Amino acid sequence: MISMTGLRPSFLRPCTAMIALAVILTLSACGGPQERKAQYRSKAQDYIQAGNFPKARVALRNVLKIDPKDADAYFLVAQVEEKEKNWRNAVANYQQVIEIVPDHKEALIVLAKYYLEAKLVDEVGRAADKVLEKHPQDPQAQALKIAMLAQQDKMDRAIVRGEELIKQYPTEPDVAILLATLYGQMGRLQEARATLHRALQAHPHHLDLLRNLQTILDKAHDDKATEQVLRQMIHEEPTLYDPRLKLARFFDQRHATDQAEAVLREALTVFPENEQAWLALADFLNIRRGKDAARVALRQAAEQLPYSTQIPFALAALYESHKDLAEAKRVYETLAKDYDKKPAGLDAQVKIAQLDFNAGHQAEADRRLSEVLRQNPRSAQGLILQGKVSLIGRNGKDAVQAFRTVLRDQPELAHVQHLLGQAYLMTGNSALARESFERATALSPGLPEPGLALAMMESQNGQTQRARTRLKDILKSYPDHRQAMELMFDLDLADGNWNHAASTLSRLRQLEGESAALLMAEGKLYKSQKDFTRAIAAYERAVTLEADAQDPLVAVVHLDLQNKQPERARRRLEAIITARPNHPYAHGLMGEVLSLIGRQDSAMAHFREATRINPTWITPWLDSATLSISQGQADSAIRTLQEGLAANPASEELNMLLASVLASQGSVDEAIAAYDAVLRMNPRNIFSANNLASLLADHKSDAPNLERAFLLSREFERDAPHPLFLDTLAWVRLKMGHLEDALRIMRQAIVKAPDLPVLNYHLGAALYQSGRNVEAKVYLAKALKSTEQFQGRREAQQLLARTSG
Repeated sequence: MISMTGLRPSFLRPCTAMIALAVILTLSACGGPQERKAQYRSKAQDYIQAGNFPKARVALRNVLKIDPKDADAYFLVAQVEEKEKNWRNAVANYQQVIEIVPDHKEALIVLAKYYLEAKLVDEVGRAADKVLEKHPQDPQAQALKIAMLAQQDKMDRAIVRGEELIKQYPTEPDVAILLATLYGQMGRLQEARATLHRALQAHPHHLDLLRNLQTILDKAHDDKATEQVLRQMIHEEPTLYDPRLKLARFFDQRHATDQAEAVLREALTVFPENEQAWLALADFLNIRRGKDAARVALRQAAEQLPYSTQIPFALAALYESHKDLAEAKRVYETLAKDYDKKPAGLDAQVKIAQLDFNAGHQAEADRRLSEVLRQNPRSAQGLILQGKVSLIGRNGKDAVQAFRTVLRDQPELAHVQHLLGQAYLMTGNSALARESFERATALSPGLPEPGLALAMMESQNGQTQRARTRLKDILKSYPDHRQAMELMFDLDLADGNWNHAASTLSRLRQLEGESAALLMAEGKLYKSQKDFTRAIAAYERAVTLEADAQDPLVAVVHLDLQNKQPERARRRLEAIITARPNHPYAHGLMGEVLSLIGRQDSAMAHFREATRINPTWITPWLDSATLSISQGQADSAIRTLQEGLAANPASEELNMLLASVLASQGSVDEAIAAYDAVLRMNPRNIFSANNLASLLADHKSDAPNLERAFLLSREFERDAPHPLFLDTLAWVRLKMGHLEDALRIMRQAIVKAPDLPVLNYHLGAALYQSGRNVEAKVYLAKALKSTEQFQGRREAQQLLARTSG
């Protein structure tokens, strides 16, 4: 989908200088309410003109005290909120205008622009249609309807309609902005430029036209004209800081560092008490001049604005970014002391808790964070940190609760919506994760992380084209975004798009230089093309660069094995072990190779050495236990897995294999405990849920355990319709006495896997229980005909004998 927000034109955002309100009611009595209201309104307009928005807000509040139904006052309040970038408050006030005057054209148009940027197409249509009911030819409403077409990927129709509309209204700003945006999306920059110039001839001071022209000129790389337009915007809005910041960024992006700094410092002579101006200068100096220059600027800011809390927080963040954590903590502690239980003081306590947590002092961090949340249970910073800590600890449920609490108060926080999406993914709720990522994208279209998360989800679900389109949008705004390029590379490999994959790889190499990660990617590319010689060469160079790394060595050894050259893999690993007997991964891989060529005793020795050298590497523990199982040594496997869990208590894989071995040995209670341990770590581990439900159904026939088995398996029919999962659910239902429901689900399973003996046994058992002996005999006989072992073979033999009797 082509995004109309890609250029972020003001056509898509409410324009604050678009409306000239005809106000001031006729005064009827000297000193009466109407006269006072008119005076306050006049003052508010003067304050807005002078850029004094706090006083404008106070004046308008007085207007609304006198007349709470004054729609035009709410409209002005909304414009003030826009000037200060309080978008949520602006929307709320425009909506208040509509509540008072449902067909208020100007408010409807502005709200529709907000909806358009948020991609709420239905809301855009409703607002535009309401305007068109009363004003059928309104160009702004018509332009909005055309913009909807573009958001629905009907770009050709949108351009045709836009060109028709501009013939009727050649200088109407919104129409010109619409068409220029469409042209810009299609790369027709000269036409976009001409369209905006024509409108500016009629409206030379129109800020939205200027903003959009600057965007087009910037895209066309016309630096001279872009600078000229930026300076004109400063002239048009002398009371606002933003245009000056844009000019400084323009210079900075072109490496004109001195000019950028000059603009930022000149802005401070005009706005000496503007926190944003000081913070922007400090950020610039930190990046371009170094920590000391930024620190000096922030100390000057603190002298100029002694009551600001943002300045010391920025100073502490500066220290943090340069790893001077002791100084950062000292600043936060001063803030915590000076502001005690006030919001700034509590936020400083959260920052200290974050530092403690990062330093490994979790108990102290938890204590401090708990105290903050006791003082203010809805502390946004405290809850965000609590949620992040829960994410790190893989406690998705608690993370969801923390982030949702924050968003109840501040739903506009895009980065928290993104964190909530991550938490939902951890709990296995992909639908809600997608909703959160999409909200984050709508709230902040320039934020790449939610879009990247959506692209990853789409690629995993096989929606590669949607993922590719989303990644292209990210790379338009962030051409050097490494993760987006890496995911695009993986999609190219999956689709066989070798040329584009090679181009992406080349771009990554330009950005990062040679690295083991890039050589691994190069090896993947050659491997996908079945050019194994060059793939191995790339992996070998990666091994040389990172001798202790796991992935390069695993890749080259597995490629040897894939090419049926286990001896070459063995010699390779033997050379590494001879040179470095304590290599963290070589012994485990040697065990795999030796096991494949039938040298089990030597393989086991290498697995044991691998677990001694690198006990946190799970694979050798699993391989060692699996080898013991294959040799009929279940007790040895259990001991190995228990030792592995002592070193890796949070391993789902070790617990799952242990549970499986215990169950096979008849240690049902111990197996249940092992599966329980997995589900405590990851409640969405569907394999453990399935296996535990089966154990409970087969070995624990009392009502509470059968109820638990049903709770574990009840979503299988909807979320995991694999035949074995369906069979588990059906078997549980049968044990609970729900015969017809069990038969219905079993028939679904047998259609998917008609030859699996356990499915045939279970269906035969259910049919026998329902009195359909002839049909039961068919399935039971088929189950027993299989040479595969399955739980219940003896019971199946007994049932078959009864059907024959």
